[in-house]
Amino acid sequence: MKNAKLLTKVNTQHAIRNTQYLGRWSLVFFFAGCLALHAASRPGKIQFSNGEVTEGNISLTAGAELEIHLGGTQIRTLALDKVREIRLAPEKEEMVQKWRFPDAGQNRKEKWGQPYPTRDLKAAITLASNEKITGHLYTTVLYVEGAEKTQKVILYAKQSGEPGQTLASLIYPTLIQFADAAAEARDTIRLRLPALGLAGKLELAALNHNALLTYTGSNTAQPNEFRLTSPLGQQLFLAAKAGDKIVAGWPKPREERGQPAPVAKLFSLVQTNLAIAEDFFDDRNLLGVWLDQANSDLYSLVMLARQGKTTLDAAKSQPWRLVILRWKYDDETQRVMLAGRGYFFRGILEKGQAPPKVQLTEALWGIKKSGDVWVTGAAPP
Repeated sequence: MKNAKLLTKVNTQHAIRNTQYLGRWSLVFFFAGCLALHAASRPGKIQFSNGEVTEGNISLTAGAELEIHLGGTQIRTLALDKVREIRLAPEKEEMVQKWRFPDAGQNRKEKWGQPYPTRDLKAAITLASNEKITGHLYTTVLYVEGAEKTQKVILYAKQSGEPGQTLASLIYPTLIQFADAAAEARDTIRLRLPALGLAGKLELAALNHNALLTYTGSNTAQPNEFRLTSPLGQQLFLAAKAGDKIVAGWPKPREERGQPAPVAKLFSLVQTNLAIAEDFFDDRNLLGVWLDQANSDLYSLVMLARQGKTTLDAAKSQPWRLVILRWKYDDETQRVMLAGRGYFFRGILEKGQAPPKVQLTEALWGIKKSGDVWVTGAAPP
């Protein structure tokens, strides 16, 4: 009996480690296995890079723990009950192509086949003790037991897609957050906004750079001050809404600060790609672009709206959404490829009704700490 248990554990571990080589782009699978193989579960939710969210009781395989590589030869093992949340973000993304030596005895390489996406993921783990650990997770399997089914979610250290796929189609979890007592004590920051000239109750939404994970602010007792989950050192895109007006933080074109950059060209490049994109939203109003040169990421702020027919049988039937799209930008070829999407606000309008107006301002661009609160208007990174 002891040997049988040991064999089961070994086979399970091999199965988990081998999943990183399967090359599948979908991260959520129906799992019909026996719940006895699962460890103690915790209620929570998992958010994915395409905006989808799955909720339920989250657990690891029985006997398994989280393993995170901290650099060099240091590996730390963590029990799931000590974790408040896990955030995953791309550390490196690229489109690669197979190559070969066409001529025997010569070192000339020749590329062949369609490009395929690869992505290295970095994890930021917040513990119950408030300690934060950043590194690379070994490929891990989570089980999410919902009301109707149990799903299997794979946390990859590295993803690799199929030829012809894009980075956007290579979906991955961006946030694993628990809803029990440990998760409720999550690390937060207080963010104070300047006067924005918006009348009515103010709402705040934020997206972190790269992963574009959505943070929703909650009002404090101070005017124009919000409390939101800490972005763990990452910069944020910010937007505030009151009624039918939205103010979004966005930098002025670099040319206006005397720094030459082809902002108009980048704007045109994104606009061209938006026009040919296959999307439910048929009205795509490009509001701004910003190039993160260090990571070759091109961000675009877009108001998406549906003008055509929908399946909603109600007076309000036309959805809208204010989003940031992240594109991988190749300066050499002047090409972009959609790699991620996140949204600030969304709603549903009546036929013919216009979506909220959006004003861009540098007053909401970037955040920095000032005493015990964070303020906006930091210099662009």
